[in-house]
Amino acid sequence: MVSPHSAAIRLLLSTALALFTFTVVIGILNGIDLVEFSHKALLTHVHVGTLGWITMGVIASALWLFAMGDTPGKDAGLIRLLGYAAPLSITAYSLAFLTTTNVIRPLLGALVGLVILATFLWTARQARGRTLSVPHIGILGAVMMSVLGAVLGILLGLRLAGNESITIRTADAHPAAMVVGFLVPVGMALAEWALDGTSTIRRATTAGWFQIGLPLLGGIFVIIGLLADIVPLVTLSLPFEVIGLIILVIRMRPSLMATSLTATATARHGLMALVYLIVNLGIFVYLIGKYFSKEIDPPVHLLLALDHSMFIGVMTNGLLALIMRFRRPVAPMVDHLVFVGVNAGIAVFIVGLLAESAPLKQLATPVMGGAILLAVATGISALRGATQDAST
Repeated sequence: MVSPHSAAIRLLLSTALALFTFTVVIGILNGIDLVEFSHKALLTHVHVGTLGWITMGVIASALWLFAMGDTPGKDAGLIRLLGYAAPLSITAYSLAFLTTTNVIRPLLGALVGLVILATFLWTARQARGRTLSVPHIGILGAVMMSVLGAVLGILLGLRLAGNESITIRTADAHPAAMVVGFLVPVGMALAEWALDGTSTIRRATTAGWFQIGLPLLGGIFVIIGLLADIVPLVTLSLPFEVIGLIILVIRMRPSLMATSLTATATARHGLMALVYLIVNLGIFVYLIGKYFSKEIDPPVHLLLALDHSMFIGVMTNGLLALIMRFRRPVAPMVDHLVFVGVNAGIAVFIVGLLAESAPLKQLATPVMGGAILLAVATGISALRGATQDAST
């Protein structure tokens, strides 16, 4: 079955890959300590990755999953608008971090927020009367949390532009909303989808609802705790995250046991996404226990390990698997090089961050970055004319 919105999905995924190139190149040059970038350049590096790569990929996932079985032409005008508005607004907003700190940035952020809100409203409407699988629930919950993250990002932008009536606590709540409330549920959804392509056509069980619902609730606790300066609420999110991840591992055990790391299939990317979800949660637990619960600022290298385990280990594996389902096949050697380069690279990179070892980071960065750039180059070409269905 062909997706009725394949043109918009191709555009979103191709643009996401192209924008990711910027993030990767900056990351390589910074990781090998060849160039010392300004704070604005590093903020652009982060936001092109989180918005241009991850959020755009999540919007494509929503259009794909929640239009399965729809007749061609349904919502064609709206989806076409989202297909153009998302890349244009996200690109403009991300690049604004490179050039300005004034009110233009939150204004462009508001445009991105409207695109995300429109995606959420469409997704929520499409969910009514539809058989919802765990990936459906994860994507829906993630888009909802992305709306909250966008609001906090706009408020933070206004604060940085000079509006001191807005609490500075948005500086902590905004990234927390995106990492805990947004990325954990969507990471779970993409990992499950990658491990088992038929998971999108099976109704979610009670365990599946808890798997996604508990981390979402944990994310809300983190946001409220940081905004209201209630540290116990932040700590309370931990058991929700842990239980959700345990449910995922138990539910996906048969698929995990059947996954081959040498087969050029999406499942191995799903396996590694799940592995890095565990790594990410382990680092998060350590940070809360040793630093956040005592209201101590953690070392930057630990925060970078937390972020990269999620951004590359979880989300890049998940999104590469998503793209593999939609694009035309490429040479098996390309898939092998991408898989090994990304996962060996991020493993050594995280160890380098945790151990504060510059040589390990410098070794891992070009391997990881080069593998991602290979995925970008081959992925954009292979997406042309692709129309595969999400359940294949």
